[in-house]
Amino acid sequence: MANITLNYRGLTGKRGTITAADTATFVSLITLIIADEDPTVGVLTSSDYDIALERDTSITDVANGSDPIAAGAGNLGLVNGDTIICIDDKKNLLTTNTKEVRQLRKLRIASVKRYAEGKANYTYDATSLPDTYNDNLPGADDNPNTGGLLPKRPWISVSEIATPLTPSEAVGSNAIVNLQVWYDAADTEQYVPSATDETGITQLKDKSAFAHNANPLGGATVRPSYEDTTLQNGYGYVEFDGVNDNFYINPFPQISEQNTYTIFFAAKLNDTADGQALGGVNQGGLSIRTAGGVFTTGTAGLTGTTAVSVDTDWHVFAMRIDLGQGTDAARSLLRIDGHNKSTGANDISSYSGTADATTGTNDGYFLGCRGAGGSDSAGPTAYAAMYMGEVLMFNYALTDIEVKNIENYLSNKWDI
Repeated sequence: MANITLNYRGLTGKRGTITAADTATFVSLITLIIADEDPTVGVLTSSDYDIALERDTSITDVANGSDPIAAGAGNLGLVNGDTIICIDDKKNLLTTNTKEVRQLRKLRIASVKRYAEGKANYTYDATSLPDTYNDNLPGADDNPNTGGLLPKRPWISVSEIATPLTPSEAVGSNAIVNLQVWYDAADTEQYVPSATDETGITQLKDKSAFAHNANPLGGATVRPSYEDTTLQNGYGYVEFDGVNDNFYINPFPQISEQNTYTIFFAAKLNDTADGQALGGVNQGGLSIRTAGGVFTTGTAGLTGTTAVSVDTDWHVFAMRIDLGQGTDAARSLLRIDGHNKSTGANDISSYSGTADATTGTNDGYFLGCRGAGGSDSAGPTAYAAMYMGEVLMFNYALTDIEVKNIENYLSNKWDI
């Protein structure tokens, strides 16, 4: 018995090599090809393939599946260097290969190809398509997206990325459609009036799909200003004076009665005093603030503080609230610069305590301060003297990998 080395051209376009015993049957080559073409994703199956011999396409798995591949009487006579062509199996369209089967096969092939190309999003959700099939008929009952394709769908998952260039690249489709706020101070097109050094800002536009534009709550004296005298990694940013400067997002119904939220700040405090908040809802919660000389959260129900002292450096702050978790300790998270500062570990681990859901009275969010609580009329408090580079808010609990990816996006962009 000897081995035969064969080339193949796969369903994804991959060109590879397999080695088979000369006693192997022609159809058994499919298993070897799958193992080489889809070793990691593991979604392609033998039913996805038809194969043929390139130099004699009459030799196929359908006609010659049980024939041995070696030379000799009754055998197929394959030799070293022969090439196997892989064909998307489209036989019997109205029976075993319906439109539904073909649609799912195309997704599996695309999934493997995306993985091989190094794309972070390669896992699919077929129900995210504008329409799916039931056999050969459109399946309106399993089409939740009547408005058509949503961003990134059907590719729902994401792997860890060292240098994502956009939030959309950093998170999966289930997360990106829940991006409620994206303030990007580096983008000078987002300022009203135009971005001019030391000029007060009457509106900072939201780059998310929801247009939650931020405006100062009060007159001209409470406006933050645009700052680009001293750039951060080549970008300008928003400056809050710590006295009464603020931005307010209202109306903001997506923040009311939420059990899950993930918030990121790329920011720098210019004062180490206690009682400063990077942001928070009008009732005071969902905030990252200073207390007792360290960074902590201002969300009802949380206990404990981070282990890092307040300083005047640029940082990437990440806070995640997820009341759907089974234990109190897993429900909340506060990270600074990619570390859980309660432990110092460069991983995702929990902040101690229980986070409460936001209530129906939380319908606005402050930047550069937090709400005093009680009512909107109570106004903002805990003003921060700070620079703000970027803010992202999801009414969704990002996965551990997605949190890391957004942190990587912000830290690379702002050189933090």
